[in-house]
Amino acid sequence: MDDRRLCENKEIFVKNLRAVNERAEVEPDIVDLVEAYARLRLDQDNELRFYDNKIRIDNKELEQFLDKNRHVDHRVLNFLASYFLEMKKRGLKCILNSSHLTHILGISRKKVNWLANGRADHYVCFHAKKRDGGKREILAPRPCLKKVQRQILDELLHRVRLNYRAEGFRKKRSVVTNAKRHIGKEVVIKMDVRDFFPSIIFERVLGMFVSLGYPRRTSLLLTRLVTHNGRLPIGAPTSPAISNIICRRMDKRFSKLGQKMEFEYSRYADDITISSNNKKITGMIPFFKEIMGEEGFVVNEAKMRILRSGRRQKITGIVVNKKPNIAREEIKKLRAVIYNCGHKDIKQEMIRWARNEKKLADPYGYTLSEFKLSLLGRIGFVKMVNPGIGKKLLQQFHAFSLNA
Repeated sequence: MDDRRLCENKEIFVKNLRAVNERAEVEPDIVDLVEAYARLRLDQDNELRFYDNKIRIDNKELEQFLDKNRHVDHRVLNFLASYFLEMKKRGLKCILNSSHLTHILGISRKKVNWLANGRADHYVCFHAKKRDGGKREILAPRPCLKKVQRQILDELLHRVRLNYRAEGFRKKRSVVTNAKRHIGKEVVIKMDVRDFFPSIIFERVLGMFVSLGYPRRTSLLLTRLVTHNGRLPIGAPTSPAISNIICRRMDKRFSKLGQKMEFEYSRYADDITISSNNKKITGMIPFFKEIMGEEGFVVNEAKMRILRSGRRQKITGIVVNKKPNIAREEIKKLRAVIYNCGHKDIKQEMIRWARNEKKLADPYGYTLSEFKLSLLGRIGFVKMVNPGIGKKLLQQFHAFSLNA
């Protein structure tokens, strides 16, 4: 039986299981938990065991959980313990219902519902320029919602195990670790996902929380807290982690295919890189696009690149032909900017930087502090990739007094 048919059969089983419990007038929160528990067990092809009286209690957190709920019927309590252990096994936090979620967040149900009501004034909207000259809409959550989203990120999302080929938005991962996977390859294929965050719609986020094992109504509330206008907002602290979780299956498919067809795969946010010493790997590009399409993503054709070993191979700002490095022109440019700041008119250098590097419509409004931070950020990037050159640039920067 293929995976798709097996998945369909599991969904039918879960749907029927839910319907049976609803007809029996089981409490809605318990029905949600029954469905969540069934999904967790079926996901691992394990037998469903409801109301098991032989649960081993060798977990301190589980003991505390049971002690707080001794008033509940023992059969239901044993089922809740089973659900708790399944979530624990996956490293995830157990949440029994929406009230339990509000308790974890430390705010009232009324306030959570207010934050989840989709009001436009929960976000501050502004636009940032893209490299191609276009504009990107940024939706920054206001402090109250941002705090709740941060809690969801720390308490729930950061616990989810990701595919090892996902390089963005993770501790101890960076553009450097991403680039190192593709050093010295004959062919490097760069593919960019079009409208990455906005293409992750409400239903996909809801499906993600449900698949992680959270009760349906709790998943619905969580989804309302982390989406806006039915999509994943660029600017919310939860969006990067959610995108990584949603991409787990795609990452797994590419990783397994890479092992079979001998190519390297990595994904840094919306930047997908595939490299190989087999020059014929380019013939698989239509298949790569098909996989992305099946996973709900579309390739940005305008940004797709095929880089061969005879020319510079640059991914996520790093040259990977022989070793991770920064392009010579970039280093030369930074040296010139630093020198000009110390020996020439720093105001003119600021204006040039604002116009050419920041692409500002009004470069004359650019401040010294903004310029210094931007320049230091660029030097920091060089230092991360090439510590020796980066350290020298930093010394040169501090050697000059950058006072206007």
